Amino acid sequence: MNTVQYGLDRDEKIIKLVTQGGAFTRTQIETLFFNQKDSKRKCQQRLARIWGTGRLEKIVRMPQEPAIYYAGKEPKRKTLDHTLLVNDVYVALMTQKKSYFKLSWDWEYPLMDGKRLADAKIEVYDIMSKRRHVIFLEVERYADHRCEKPRNYEALSQMNWTKESWAIKEEKRILFPAVLIVTETKLDIKSSLDILVCPVNQIKKDIYSIILRR
Repeated sequence: MNTVQYGLDRDEKIIKLVTQGGAFTRTQIETLFFNQKDSKRKCQQRLARIWGTGRLEKIVRMPQEPAIYYAGKEPKRKTLDHTLLVNDVYVALMTQKKSYFKLSWDWEYPLMDGKRLADAKIEVYDIMSKRRHVIFLEVERYADHRCEKPRNYEALSQMNWTKESWAIKEEKRILFPAVLIVTETKLDIKSSLDILVCPVNQIKKDIYSIILRR
């Protein structure tokens, strides 16, 4: 593959990702797709080219902040901030991934009660330990002591979930997925489930040490 074709192929991957994930900042895209020298400038040039074709739209909130790229209808401010925080977790997973991890990610994953969506479902298979880890992701930018997510998952765990595809089936047990809540607010959660509460800075530093604890 020559340089031109490589660039075009990368453009298509960027467009596909932004379409699937709702919205990404220029910095997030740069982190995922550009790791060579002068990556900021090169990323800006490629995104300007894609934007110029009309296949992605962008939002510039303030001149000193990275532009935000999206496809289709412009997201609302509250929804946009939530989406970008979800995608901070996605970026951390992809960029910190080890070669012996098999990873899958599903945005807005429907839970079995048919009423709610997890912000994402994460699956990591550790080839070395031969263990499968499943995590439901919930992003709560403004969570407080009334956060209902743990209670919702407690209710879900009382349903007949053991035959679901996300049930973690081991030799002597079947585990309910862990729940990762990313928030900047301190939450004191008491639950029989494996619920992890982490600030986004900790996620950006080492997400796998958090989600592979079980």
